[in-house]
Amino acid sequence: MDIDIYDKVKELEREIWKIKVTLLRSGSIKRSKKSISLEGIWKGVEITEEDIERAKKPLFPQDYDV
Repeated sequence: MDIDIYDKVKELEREIWKIKVTLLRSGSIKRSKKSISLEGIWKGVEITEEDIERAKKPLFPQDYDV
């Protein structure tokens, strides 16, 4: 069951990426060239090594036994 959900999420991510690329290429939306500072949003937040590892898993599944 978990693998089915994982596969569905991955498929949705691919579909969203395709839509995003299509919109960018068509000129319907434009990327902002101005960088955005998140400094104020993160004030007082502590990020642990565990948080970082948990965030890496979906980005680099080949490096983890997922």
